[in-house]
Amino acid sequence: MLTIPRPRRLAAAAVAAVGAMCVSVLPAALPAAAVTQQAQAQASAAVGATTTFSVYEAEAGTPGGGAAVRSLTSAPTTQYSSAALEASGHSYVHLDGTGQSVQWTNTTGQPISFLNVRASIPDSASGGGGTGTLNLYVDGVFRQSLDLNSRQSWVYEGNGNYNTSDNQNPADGDPRVFWDESHTFVTGSPIPAGATFSLRKDSGNSASFYDVDSVDVERPPVPQTQPANSISITSCGAVADDNPTNGAADGQSVDSRAAIQNCIDQAQEQGKILWIPQGTFYVKGTAGLNAQGITIAGAGLWYSTVYRDVPVPNSTPLAALFDLTSCTVRNFHIDANAVSRSTIGGDGGAMDTTGTDWLADGIWTQHTMSGFWASGTGGTVRNSRLTSIWADGINVNNVSLGADTGNDLTVTNNFVRGTGDDAIAINSVNYNTDSDGSKTYYNPMTDVTVSDNTSIAPWGGKGVGIYGGSGHLVKDNYIGDTARYIGLGAGRFGVNGSDLLSATVTGNTVVRSGGNAYGQGQPALHVGNGGDGQNTGTVDKVTVTGNTVTDSLYDGIGFSTSTNTLLQDNTVSDPGRNGIAISPPFYPAPTGSATITGNTVTGLPSGASAFVNNSTGFAATLSDNHWPPPAPEGPYGGTPAAVPGTVQAEDYDTGGQGVAYNVTSVNGNANAYRADGVDLDNTSDTGGGYNLGWTGGGQWFRYTVDVATAGTYTLGLRVAAPSAVTGALHLSDAAGTGLTGAVDLPATGDWQTWATVTTHVTLPAGRQTLTLAQDTGGWNINHLGFTAGTDTSGTDLAAGKQ
Repeated sequence: MLTIPRPRRLAAAAVAAVGAMCVSVLPAALPAAAVTQQAQAQASAAVGATTTFSVYEAEAGTPGGGAAVRSLTSAPTTQYSSAALEASGHSYVHLDGTGQSVQWTNTTGQPISFLNVRASIPDSASGGGGTGTLNLYVDGVFRQSLDLNSRQSWVYEGNGNYNTSDNQNPADGDPRVFWDESHTFVTGSPIPAGATFSLRKDSGNSASFYDVDSVDVERPPVPQTQPANSISITSCGAVADDNPTNGAADGQSVDSRAAIQNCIDQAQEQGKILWIPQGTFYVKGTAGLNAQGITIAGAGLWYSTVYRDVPVPNSTPLAALFDLTSCTVRNFHIDANAVSRSTIGGDGGAMDTTGTDWLADGIWTQHTMSGFWASGTGGTVRNSRLTSIWADGINVNNVSLGADTGNDLTVTNNFVRGTGDDAIAINSVNYNTDSDGSKTYYNPMTDVTVSDNTSIAPWGGKGVGIYGGSGHLVKDNYIGDTARYIGLGAGRFGVNGSDLLSATVTGNTVVRSGGNAYGQGQPALHVGNGGDGQNTGTVDKVTVTGNTVTDSLYDGIGFSTSTNTLLQDNTVSDPGRNGIAISPPFYPAPTGSATITGNTVTGLPSGASAFVNNSTGFAATLSDNHWPPPAPEGPYGGTPAAVPGTVQAEDYDTGGQGVAYNVTSVNGNANAYRADGVDLDNTSDTGGGYNLGWTGGGQWFRYTVDVATAGTYTLGLRVAAPSAVTGALHLSDAAGTGLTGAVDLPATGDWQTWATVTTHVTLPAGRQTLTLAQDTGGWNINHLGFTAGTDTSGTDLAAGKQ
């Protein structure tokens, strides 16, 4: 059973702010919701992983004692993170006072004996984190204190550290990576079915606040016993250390690396299984473990742990903890003390895998660089958990451990939450550049299946990314709550990635996804080249059918350069911006082609379009779609601007591409203001707000105005231009008759250094539609000011041009 919060409609404005994002603070008296609408929808659609645990979202519980639900209520207006943006469901419960709590009822129908809590406590004042406890109550009676920590969270992006993960200095500001996960068995008897259980901040819980995102609950089976024909790592001298790690290694633990490797060697020689019994076994230092052609098995992912302890700060590049060729691994847990994605933070992967017919089944991985970095032929990752991973969760590719192939690989029924890069990726590499400048080429990947997985809350990547190759199938996955990037993307990665020549994307559910990394306003589902912004390569024959995209932060579905895409029978509901967009704001106007048929778009916000094509070079064939007709041209906000008066450049008319405006580039980064996301920039001019930018010859914008009195007006154009521009623009009326002639612009010195250029226009009284035509690019405009009369108080920089 998997309980996912009900999709929430993002409100137009924030009620309160946490970090750079908008959240709401709701009162404590919220109704309990054990199984939410979204969980029911997910179950009925048969998407996502089938797990042994249930996820209880904090916002679906009952806050008590003044605790508050905090939720993302509008799309991010900056590129930075917040606790709400990185939370599952984009909501959590905040506990900052003694007696505050969040409570749930056990509706699983089974006793609960194991908890995994996703929570956040504050960083230490100097960085590096700290520890704290939070109390568990069952039916109102104290049961135990749960250990939490912030040692493996809280990195900072200020001071030039954007999108890095190794800066632990709080003074730099702009934090990210708020959440971590801690698990434990329930002390005493299991929590009965129907009982209540709660997490409460008491006087002895010393952290200044506790943010609770979710709790996973289950009743694990008894530990498995050592199988026949196996060698236990303890027989080779491995020593278990069962002291809790809580974000850091036990300094008194024994290094079992040599003993485990010795047992691996014996198992390979004797054709036996390597057995990992109950307990936590440490692998210390920078060396890992290597195995070929054997099975490695544990007593269960709740019981058997291999813990990597790397001295930090570290300067030695790390391979994965396990380098595996043609092996089967199952039923154990991998953890590490890594504090960042970088070498200095002690991070290496959990498992690098290649060979043939390999299998990873029932592996729980935490705090490593990646969970699985896997190539070869015929391999499978299934029934596994990956939580709080610094980079990719599951990356199947054609380069791991020196391989050059990645064919017939399967990723199925896995649960991935809180990754610092893609939760799941198909990563077909064309070539890598060697140290001597030569290139090593690889065979394009073929026939990879990614099915029935759950990808939740990646804070630094996509939920599922398809990067190159052919014949791939991505089906019936549940993807939710990306913090910065596309939820599900099909394309090519960078200049050295393989072209994507065919893929089928079907039956997936994408919820509350997209993001504003680099101010790009990315869509929830995307087809096209340039997965990392390189805008290169071929993306061809991607079939996207029967997917559901709900509550996207920006556009529901977006296209960059791609050919022969079939977008059929998909549903987009309640997008934050447009339903389907050719050329979303973070890509140049693309070329390509798509057949768009049988799709449904509902719940559009004001000013948005069900479909918008921002590129004349992209041929979209539309048929039998079910969505509202395009909005007619009209004044932005419904009321024409008054003349005399000021017309803000960003308030061009509604009606969309080719009607209210014509653009050949949509690189605007002020994505929160207009639903189309076209060419807007945050201005530093007096008064703030937005300006129109990314100007280019042939682009134009229309403005509906009400002219009070016929006559000649002084037109003041508030502009910025790094260099002088000859024949930059002109103003015309609805019939296309020029009103100003060509206007030259002086050099103001920078894109955000502003000056006023004046000319004159003669206008009739009444409602008029004016067109601002961009004849030559290289300038920004903030507003157009119309003043009655022709007297100017300064130099007429456009004199003689009318």
